[in-house]
Amino acid sequence: GILASKRDVRLPAAEFATGCNLLQVAAIGDLPELIKLLRKKPHHIDFRDYDRRTALHVAASEGHLELVKYLVENGAIINRSDRWGGSPLDDAHRHQQREVVLYLRGKGATTGRITKVGNLITAAAEGDIDEVKLLLSSISNLDEGDYDKRTALHLAAGEGHGDIVQLLCDAGANANAEDRWGGRPMNDAERHGHKTCVEILKKFGGKAGTFTSNTSSVEGTDEAYMKVEFQELDIIERIGAGAFGEIYKCRWRGTLVAAKVIKSAKIRKEWLAKHALARLRSDGSDAEDAMKILDEAQSLDKNESQSAIEDFRKEIGVLKSLRHPNICLLLAYSTTEDHECIISELMRCSLLDVFISHIVQNTRIPHRQQIVYAQQLAQGMNYLHTCKPPIIHRDLKPANLLIDHSGVLKISDFGLAKVRPTIASNESSSPYTMTGETGSYRFMAPEVYRYEDYTETVDVYSYAMILYYLLSGKPPWPTLDGLEAVRRAAKEGDRPLIVRKWDQRLSSLLVQCWDENPALRPSFTKILVILSNYSRDVYHVDANSVDGNSLDQGRKSRGVKCNCRCSIM
Repeated sequence: GILASKRDVRLPAAEFATGCNLLQVAAIGDLPELIKLLRKKPHHIDFRDYDRRTALHVAASEGHLELVKYLVENGAIINRSDRWGGSPLDDAHRHQQREVVLYLRGKGATTGRITKVGNLITAAAEGDIDEVKLLLSSISNLDEGDYDKRTALHLAAGEGHGDIVQLLCDAGANANAEDRWGGRPMNDAERHGHKTCVEILKKFGGKAGTFTSNTSSVEGTDEAYMKVEFQELDIIERIGAGAFGEIYKCRWRGTLVAAKVIKSAKIRKEWLAKHALARLRSDGSDAEDAMKILDEAQSLDKNESQSAIEDFRKEIGVLKSLRHPNICLLLAYSTTEDHECIISELMRCSLLDVFISHIVQNTRIPHRQQIVYAQQLAQGMNYLHTCKPPIIHRDLKPANLLIDHSGVLKISDFGLAKVRPTIASNESSSPYTMTGETGSYRFMAPEVYRYEDYTETVDVYSYAMILYYLLSGKPPWPTLDGLEAVRRAAKEGDRPLIVRKWDQRLSSLLVQCWDENPALRPSFTKILVILSNYSRDVYHVDANSVDGNSLDQGRKSRGVKCNCRCSIM
């Protein structure tokens, strides 16, 4: 398949095709073919694809040690950065290719220049102590944080990774670093009951910050930190659209972010008008095309507009209380009339983009990466379902699962999310009244389609359909439209066909998750245990370490270009 853009690499067609072929060969580990190609075109040894990844990046991520050795010994640039600043050594680290890591280090390889702090925070959150150790030697300031000023120590303490808390404190991390709400690592450890982390932090002088969880305090914090004026945003380009909203790439306070704007918003109309006029002036676009863009600005009627605003306010209400590595992070929002928008971290692409890219190029997501995505989705959903009260997403689908620039999957689009009503303890297993045809048909639980009462297990059913998509490389019921698919599932008890050669543990998990009886579907806590045990047995991944730093398919294994544009919701 074509891996790069001719416009970017600016090579003649034949040269371009040879370079793309080289990366494909590096991905599958065919050393004889790689040698053959480089003998014909030795200057292609550092050919870069759309994401500026070389054959060395690809071979390192796949663990093809002999290919890596050949490339290095024949002059490949060992520390060349991809578009995210990642080096071949970074790729080997993320995919736990230990032999490749040791070899590259012995040849003077270094980690990339951009993603070190982000990788450290992710590794700390997921309990990957080996990755933390590798990164500590190359990061001078351990107190750098994410968008919310949460450091690696905050995340490790909040997730209960005592060994990493100890390691970070020993390395000089500030035990009293404060996030944007005044919360310290001690707050995170105490809030989640991680006593070992609390004791370690105390030894290093750690104390709780001024952060509190009472409603009035949180509301006050929201007013001070999260509500912003739209004028702070510098709109760069439109990068996505949905039924009621559009996504714009923006710069906010010096940082690239994504802004979700409802279609009725005045700012959207102004941007479209400005864009149409700019096209007329700059490239002589036909006036008719410009008028179509202007008409588009008026495309939402009054009832749809009100519905969009209601979903928008619901989404803010849910998002502003959520903090988890696998939940798309809300940074700020504007509720000013005609300027309503949600500002979130800018993501690389969606899981749907990854699926489509592989389908188009007739390739598959490597099995280990399938399991990584399944674990990351389960982690995020387990967090939502164990909130007090639980939060039901109700619209899980690949388009709402986003991949960040470090390859971590995050759940987005909470416009249909619902906080489960508080119920008596003796009724904890009972369904409560929540009905309606909510969500996307192909991934919709049968009880939702039938307008029956339902619980958070509807998300488990949707998860099963996404897991099936990951394992098969095809959507559930690929020959049917979404409405017919859910009709068969709800009325006839039909389910997608499980391939015989799949591991019995995964097949069994699918069957449990899409069980007709919602009460028999497993919790995400149980799903995580099953996947963790599977990773341990198949890939020898420690139960306390999730392989969460793997790159998304636009960057990794087979060199497949993800033909998407960064989006958020």
